[in-house]
Amino acid sequence: MKRNYMIKLQRNRYHQPGRRALYTMALAAFALLLLGTQACNTAKKTTTVAPVKPVSQERKPEEYLAQTISWNTFSGKADMHFENRDQSQDFTGNLRMNKGKDIWASIIALGIAEVARASITPDSLRAIIKIGKKAYALSYKEGLELIQAQVEFPVLQNLFIGNPLISDVAVKKSETKDSLMLITLEKDDFTELLQYNKRTGTLQELQLNSTQRDFTCTIRYEKYGPITGQQPFAFNRYITINNKGQQVRLDMEFSKAELDVPVETKFSIPDAYERKSIPKK
Repeated sequence: MKRNYMIKLQRNRYHQPGRRALYTMALAAFALLLLGTQACNTAKKTTTVAPVKPVSQERKPEEYLAQTISWNTFSGKADMHFENRDQSQDFTGNLRMNKGKDIWASIIALGIAEVARASITPDSLRAIIKIGKKAYALSYKEGLELIQAQVEFPVLQNLFIGNPLISDVAVKKSETKDSLMLITLEKDDFTELLQYNKRTGTLQELQLNSTQRDFTCTIRYEKYGPITGQQPFAFNRYITINNKGQQVRLDMEFSKAELDVPVETKFSIPDAYERKSIPKK
């Protein structure tokens, strides 16, 4: 059965179509900002993935962390379901990325019509809203203020690829629990708990929290399948974020994921579009 792409609005405070679309785009493209439970009804064939290299039950924590996806460019398409206290929406997102350089995102509503497009770099966030021909040009810092989170650009790209959000630090703690390897990492005021499947070596769940910022993020990784180079890729991600008591949920169910293919990420704002600023709440 084909997924219902109708956009649902529940108690929506964002009455202006442009602002609502930008808000959805920013949250989706920013991975809800550090970075839903409506599953896709389309039946998909899933391939069980063997690890890239033979798995040893006695592997060290560092060996799990080393099994990350290697990439230079990424092209993907995902059905997304977004919820916060004000709205619930279903849409399709097309994503293209150059590692360390940019993220290009397009939001499709009703399964057929592009309603918004955005470009994110380490320095900027630009977006166009086709309804009403509105455009936004923000600095990366302003984008972070919009979503009320402090998210480094590499972290954002890691979320889309499926690699740990924090991985460039020494292991703080590790332990085995049943079929899982639990690894704790710390960076600045963030603590990240990674749960790996000991048999497959794949990441099953990530928990990121900061008591200082009153922030928690949980990501579940499911439906692993092989992509470029037979690297295991989690086609389904279920993200829950609680930021200062405000909860956001985002489901991402990829139907396409390719690495190291040519990607086009050019972005421009047409002259006919009206430049807008972000309204203050």
